[in-house]
Amino acid sequence: MKFETIFNSTIKSIMRVILYLLATIIMLIIIFQLIKLILDLKDILFEFVKTDESSKKAVVSVLNLFILIEFFRGILSYFEFDRLKLSYITDAALVFIIREVMITLFYKHINLQLSVAYSIIIISLAALRTLSIMYTPDREKLEKELKK
Repeated sequence: MKFETIFNSTIKSIMRVILYLLATIIMLIIIFQLIKLILDLKDILFEFVKTDESSKKAVVSVLNLFILIEFFRGILSYFEFDRLKLSYITDAALVFIIREVMITLFYKHINLQLSVAYSIIIISLAALRTLSIMYTPDREKLEKELKK
């Protein structure tokens, strides 16, 4: 065997182990965040005096869970497609930016410059997401197979 082949397979194996560990860590974080959210919701439901802070904390926790789930999906895509898919990474970035927008609106700390910046980022990510779907290598393979 060539040195390049051995080197590439070794790197690929190491990458798989690292991503497997990362996926495991993210799954544990998701589980712990979910338990923490349930405990926080229990406190919110059984408090006699409702506070805005506890409600805001619960909203932020739920939004954080969405981001973690998107990261987990992105890592799992590596094992399915043997590469990181740009569409999953873009989805995670979009969820993160939308989370930031929602938190900013929830805390009422929005101004014109910030809203323009968020809009530009969301439009850019949406365009990137669209292009990643239109020009995916999987689509080219599918089109070649359909032509046969």
